[in-house]
This record gives sequence, C-alpha cells and structure tokens, in this order.
Amino acid sequence: MTRIENKRKRRVKKSYSIIVDGQTEIWYLQLMKEFEELPRIDIKPELPKNKKLKELFELAKNNAQIYDKVIWLLDLDVIIENDKFEEFKKYVKQLKKNNNATILVNNPCLEFWFLLHFKETSKLFSGCSNVISELKKCGRLENYEKSEKYYKYAKNDIYAKLKPFQNTANENAKKLGNLNVNNSKSAKAEIYEL
Repeated sequence: MTRIENKRKRRVKKSYSIIVDGQTEIWYLQLMKEFEELPRIDIKPELPKNKKLKELFELAKNNAQIYDKVIWLLDLDVIIENDKFEEFKKYVKQLKKNNNATILVNNPCLEFWFLLHFKETSKLFSGCSNVISELKKCGRLENYEKSEKYYKYAKNDIYAKLKPFQNTANENAKKLGNLNVNNSKSAKAEIYEL
C-alpha cells in the first residue's frame, strides 16, 4: 500500500470549539475535557471583562468557518435580565443556517444542569442564586460556590463529583425539551447534548 493510500485510510479527528459566556462554564468544561480525554476540543473565549452577546455571536460565526463543529453554550438568565432576548433570537436564526454551529442554552444557568443530577424538576427559577440555594439542599453540593477553588481544587473536581449522576441528569434534561425561541419561560439544560 502506498503512503498516500495509508493517509486516506487514517481517520481524521474532528475539531470542536465550545464558546461559553461565563467562567464557571469554562472551569466545568475544562474538567470534562480532562476527565473524558477530549484533546480536540477548544473552549473559547478567554472571557473579556465586558463580554457582549454580539461579540460571542461573532466568535461563534467565525469559528464555524474554522472548526468542524462549533457549540455556543450560554445561560439565558443574563440575556433576559439585560433585555437582550430579541437580539439573541436574531442570532439563533442566523446560526441555524450554518450546519456546523449549534446553540445550547441553560435556563436560567449552568447550576440548573447540576441540580438535574440530583432532582427532576421543570421549575423555572427566577435567578441563578435561587438555583444554587436549591442545589445546596440536595445534600451533594451543600458547600457549592461559584469559584475556581470550589470547582477544581481541594478534592472538589465538580465534573468527577457529578459524573456518577450524569445519566440521571441527561434524562431529566431531555424531559424538558429544547428551547423554543418564542418562549423563554421554561427551564432548560441543553448542555446534556454535549
């Protein structure tokens, strides 16, 4: 067999870009990448201090031209709080035209995904602090805090802690369905699609 034929037979790994809107998502996905041994996934961006929805959209659009698959993961609580839902709908419509770009939302926040590891609920919490209060009551993450120290250090690898309950979380999240951009009033944790 010639060298060219060997090259053709080799499977080429696909490259992925996951764009997030918060530091907690970066920490969680970095731990996931390590735990699951996923070397071809980039987690972007290095969060600017004043991240704007438009900047994140432009990054997703541009990365869709570079990577095999782009996933834009974001929390709706901040979008709704900042009255940016109509702008978000416009970006969803534009990105849906691109087959290698996907938008996944958590409503209200990433911590809702964590809660689904321990509890089936479709309650739309009014904010992330309310989700965190409920999460602490479940008896598994009673000391939870949004800090790098909590996520990564002092025996706290949150991904490893949640992994044994991931199938439960996946089932609970699937029951909630996918986001309907005409209705932001339902709880979602589309991160399970990762």
